[in-house]
Amino acid sequence: MKKVFILGASALQVPLIKTAKKMGLYVIIIDMNPDAVGFKYADETHIVSTTDTNGIMQLAMQIKPDAIITAATDMPMRTIAQIGEQLGYNTISYDTSLKATDKFLMRSALKEAGVPVPEFILAKNKSEYDVATSKIQGSKIIKPDDSSGSRGIYLLNNESESDDAFNHAMNHSRDKKILVEECMVGKEVSVETMTINNNTSVVAITDKLTSGAPHFIETGHHIPSLLDNNTQKKIREITKEAIQAIGLKNGPAHTEIIVTEEGPKVVEIGARLGGDFITSHLVKNGTSIDLIKQHILQSLGELKSLENKIEYYGAAIRYFQVTPGIVQNIEIPEEITKNNNVLELEFNYNVGDRVRKIKSSSDRFGYIICKGKTVEKAIELCDSYVDMINIITKKV
Repeated sequence: MKKVFILGASALQVPLIKTAKKMGLYVIIIDMNPDAVGFKYADETHIVSTTDTNGIMQLAMQIKPDAIITAATDMPMRTIAQIGEQLGYNTISYDTSLKATDKFLMRSALKEAGVPVPEFILAKNKSEYDVATSKIQGSKIIKPDDSSGSRGIYLLNNESESDDAFNHAMNHSRDKKILVEECMVGKEVSVETMTINNNTSVVAITDKLTSGAPHFIETGHHIPSLLDNNTQKKIREITKEAIQAIGLKNGPAHTEIIVTEEGPKVVEIGARLGGDFITSHLVKNGTSIDLIKQHILQSLGELKSLENKIEYYGAAIRYFQVTPGIVQNIEIPEEITKNNNVLELEFNYNVGDRVRKIKSSSDRFGYIICKGKTVEKAIELCDSYVDMINIITKKV
């Protein structure tokens, strides 16, 4: 039986863990949280940080797994890449892992390769930040150089909020470096891809909804995209150029793009499977590709190519928008729980919990995921059920 290391045992990794188990693999999970939800599905567990490269390296040398992978999270990719290079696993390179997790290195690599990106300046302290904000005209996005999940992002429209934006971004940065960027305006998408021996296949373009300023928290996604064919063609081309620019030769990528008046520009690129249930639920149910399974096969060295023709259906996720306060009641109509087109309905809060204003994706109340014969039907079902679910909060 082949063995696989999976770094991370949070809800984001559970679909990967379950898929590996269904494929008949011996699943070894590594996470520093002894109460992590994914541990219950494992054949073997180790309580080690997913960024403890030396600790995981020692485990890999002892256990000798056939692959080492993760899903929907950035920082373990550096660990995976470093171990992969030293022990010969089918992973991305360490150089690529740095360019995919350090936003400044990423932006620099893309710009050098001629890939469209917003204007950007790196700031390591307040004085550099003040200079950067004076150089970039108009509205600016302030974000940590090394964070993910919309954490620390701030839209700076008013100079009177400049200190607040700096503190918000810096508080979410581990390396205490932030980016000041031109604010791009336009439709937002993400692109899910698989690259095999330098050949990149675009599996899906996902339309994205956000909460808007100041923090741009993702509030929904749907597959396939409803953008016109010409725009989608440009997005596909730029995505492939971006993947090549960071040196990704094998593996999945999650590329975020904004379609501006000047054309599509890359926001970020992650050398990993997409989070927010995009890969695990939307791609799996909205296309003919199970990208998680394909990534496992690719990591094992067993994937030579993807399907020549990908079929598309429809899938959508919507996150609940809830007024801050104490949760009084959650009313769910019976028809929702009985509808087979509802893939998942989850709440992160219970009655009696206090809901705070959303500042990052981890603050969201919950979500509903639906499928349909077309994306329009999936969206319609999701939106109608969001309206039907009654979440009552009391202001405090």
